[in-house]
Amino acid sequence: QLSLRRVREAVVSTQSTGANLIQGRFEKETQQLQWKQNWYQQNQTTMTKEEEEQYVSFCSEAMFKIHILEERLNRHKELAPQKYVALEAKLMADARLSELLS
Repeated sequence: QLSLRRVREAVVSTQSTGANLIQGRFEKETQQLQWKQNWYQQNQTTMTKEEEEQYVSFCSEAMFKIHILEERLNRHKELAPQKYVALEAKLMADARLSELLS
């Protein structure tokens, strides 16, 4: 038998998975940027102009990705509770589920 508690758990689990994926990508991009910055510190005196341009390009792109992931994570955290409440209301209003969810 379907219960509201099981539905809630499934929704929360799905929302947590989304947040975890975004957080994982954010951490990966941040680590890659940090590694590249450390590499640059060690090699900046012997780098060619082209290597330096590639480094600047990499950093710019990485910072853009990190910024977007941070915005997505914040938006997910902001909207997840609202989506949960809306879904719960929709389930409670569905005549087919009313007997199972009460």
